[in-house]
Amino acid sequence: MIITHLNLYARFFLLFTITTILLVGFIILGSFAISEQEAVEIVSDRKAALLVMMQELVKEPVDIEALTTEAKKNRVEIQITYGTEKWLTGSPLPSPEKLTKDAIGIGELYFKKLDSRYFLSTEFDGYTITVTSKIANLIVFPDWIIYWPWFAVLVVLLLSYWLLNGQLSAINSAINSATEISHGNLKYRIASHPNNDLGKLTRGLNKMAESLEQLFSAKTELLLSVSHELRSPMARIKVLLALLEQGEVTRKLGHEVDKMDEIVEQLLESERLKNAETLLNIDTYFLPNVINTILHSYFKETPVRVKDHIPEIAVQIDLGRFKFLVKNLIDNALKHSGSEAPVIIQCFEENQNVEITVRDFGAGIEAEHLEKIFEPFTQGSHIIHRSNKGVGLGLYLCRQIARAHGGDISVKSVVGKGSEFSARLPINKSVKKSV
Repeated sequence: MIITHLNLYARFFLLFTITTILLVGFIILGSFAISEQEAVEIVSDRKAALLVMMQELVKEPVDIEALTTEAKKNRVEIQITYGTEKWLTGSPLPSPEKLTKDAIGIGELYFKKLDSRYFLSTEFDGYTITVTSKIANLIVFPDWIIYWPWFAVLVVLLLSYWLLNGQLSAINSAINSATEISHGNLKYRIASHPNNDLGKLTRGLNKMAESLEQLFSAKTELLLSVSHELRSPMARIKVLLALLEQGEVTRKLGHEVDKMDEIVEQLLESERLKNAETLLNIDTYFLPNVINTILHSYFKETPVRVKDHIPEIAVQIDLGRFKFLVKNLIDNALKHSGSEAPVIIQCFEENQNVEITVRDFGAGIEAEHLEKIFEPFTQGSHIIHRSNKGVGLGLYLCRQIARAHGGDISVKSVVGKGSEFSARLPINKSVKKSV
């Protein structure tokens, strides 16, 4: 078909042109449409004038040329019969017998519908005059279908919407694809492609997603390979350091090697958490015991304070990763608080979840950087007032751990007043304990 070769703009122009023509035509028709009953009333109101006009047509002698000219001018067809004689301005009309049988009598006039056309006839001095109007046949309808032009308008609108939606459906597919890709779902593909210019867009998005998936897969493989390769030499360095005479230098070297080992472990953990469903070792733990253990093990001599009481509930968590999440949030808050400013921890239940908030009173984070701090390797100079220590995986891992448990992490911050990180995790309410 020719339409398959038209570009998108040509298709829209064609669709809008046809739709406009049809709508204007049906609206005009609907505005002037009248019912049979209304047509009869109009003829009744004008019967005297119509009768005189029809009688004027048979003044002897009948001038067929003048009759034809008058018929074309008024868009009517006229038939005059006198005995066996007949004068026509167009195709033959029904016989007088058919037109008068069961017709509606309006004075000396007869109004009759026959073969979807409306006729007006009368007799005068032995002549039978029959007239049918092309315009009347177009705008007069039976009472039960008088509103069909407006129904046609609705059909045209619905059909145009369906056709337009079919041509533009790829835009929704493209939006969904872009959304999925931006959320990290690089395996998402658009299943169907329209046979127009937008099909090039959807195919291009699929190709882009495939290329990104290959790129990130190569990056992941590189990170894992490098991380695994680094562990062996670092283990050997630790052994060699242990064999050396212990002093300030070896202590500092050992500290730096431990930091490198921690970074490598974070890199590996960031990749492991991508398959969190099979990775987590979920068990049930009493929340107050877990929080108190973290605080007493790592933050006994720090200005960390617990606000209110910790809910006495059991949570289903991977204990090691949960401890990493809470410890990292507290460490992060301590780094960015003043030396004497406290860090406030609060735990509470809300909508089948437990929420753990960590509040600091440090420099805060500008609003445009709040989501960026959860991205991997985001750290340093472009996040205002934040520390340059580390490689920027801590908060990323915290969010990955929270999401692996079916929860999430959010942050609120005001520059100059501090930040509040909130970790939300589902809880197991069927298991309760009391102290």
